[in-house]
Amino acid sequence: MGARITLAFVTVLAVALTLAGGVSLYLVRNAAADNTRRLVLQQTTDLAHHEQALARTTRNSPQIIAEVLSLLSSVAGIRQASIVTTSARGTFVGAVPKLDFSARALDTKDLAAGRATSGIDHDLAFAAVPLLSAGGVHLAFLLARPVSYSDASVSYFLLAGGISLLVAAAAAAVISRRIARRVVAATGAAVRIAGGDFSTRLAATRHDYAELATLSGSLNQMAARLEDSRDLDRQFLMSVSHDLRTPLTSIRGYAEAITEGVTPDPSRAASVVVAEAIRLERLIADLLDLARLDAHQFSLHLATFDAAEVVAEVAGALRYEFDAAGVALEISVAPGLWIRADRDRLGQIVANLTENALKFASAAVGVSCRRADGAIAITVADDGPGIDPADLPRVFERHFTATKSAARAVGTGLGLAIVSELAEALHGDLAIVSPAAGGKGTRITVSLPGAGRPG
Repeated sequence: MGARITLAFVTVLAVALTLAGGVSLYLVRNAAADNTRRLVLQQTTDLAHHEQALARTTRNSPQIIAEVLSLLSSVAGIRQASIVTTSARGTFVGAVPKLDFSARALDTKDLAAGRATSGIDHDLAFAAVPLLSAGGVHLAFLLARPVSYSDASVSYFLLAGGISLLVAAAAAAVISRRIARRVVAATGAAVRIAGGDFSTRLAATRHDYAELATLSGSLNQMAARLEDSRDLDRQFLMSVSHDLRTPLTSIRGYAEAITEGVTPDPSRAASVVVAEAIRLERLIADLLDLARLDAHQFSLHLATFDAAEVVAEVAGALRYEFDAAGVALEISVAPGLWIRADRDRLGQIVANLTENALKFASAAVGVSCRRADGAIAITVADDGPGIDPADLPRVFERHFTATKSAARAVGTGLGLAIVSELAEALHGDLAIVSPAAGGKGTRITVSLPGAGRPG
């Protein structure tokens, strides 16, 4: 993997250097050609003015011009010195000596009009300046010299490119090894996690790139959550197995006693069997509710109703259990608290919260329903020992056992988990405060969106 990353780095750099070098050489060559053209134009203009001055002061100007051309041809850097003849209409007539490049590159119409012209033909820069006009023809003085390209620039570019590639290859090898090592380690960790080894962790180092450190942290977090989930599932199964076994044991024991006729009070034994069967039935119903909530396969029958009425009715139905436990139940509601929700699911929330409060209460439980900032807040508070701060984040997990034990066995242990799922399904918020007052007690509030009164 490291070799592939290194090769990718070097390939990208090589392509970038080639493109940059090609563009640079193209621009350099164009600049050199233009500089040479300007130089030869300046030289031609200066010599043409000199020849025109000689022609005005000397009778044998053609001979002098010929001597000058011969002399210029031997000057270093000058490829050609010629006299170009054009017609009055701007047609090329000829050149002495003959041109070393195509005459079509010359703008002869500019020459016939008395204007200088210059240009590039292949690697030759030329310039022509009008000199004399006589007998319907025009003479122009022309110089040409090769464009001076620096061959060293190509060599320097190749040398710089080679050094850059070597440095890039070395840097890419180091970087790719660091990346590949962490990616390979992350891949191996993912494979082990997929195989069930949730204790796998990736060690972080201060030299890690931020993205790789984030990857390692995410894998570690995923493994930790999977490990916690597995532990919770195991705990959940153990709790469910215990909760199923206890009523079944009682049912079987009393049923056998009734069958064998060894129980002194068959009616009381039958009552115990019925009570344990009801307990077992409720536990199974709670498990099915959780399964449906997890799979989002439950249905909500939405309607607009008075939440205070449902809270008072459901909480009041549990008063017998409170009286039997010697705990006071205080219900405080005000009518006209309209919400749009599922009436039965809201009743289930109220019942579960109230039964959970009874489990831990010392002397009293308060149930209230009120309006708060446009929402309807249903609060259940107890005066029990409260919840340990370390347990607060987990109280809504299934079969979670708090550090502080319950005062009495009530419900199935799944009530708060069901409340959490139902509150989310009804688009409500769930809040818990513990200790609530005086260093003890717990207060749980479910807030649901309010609705207008039906017309």
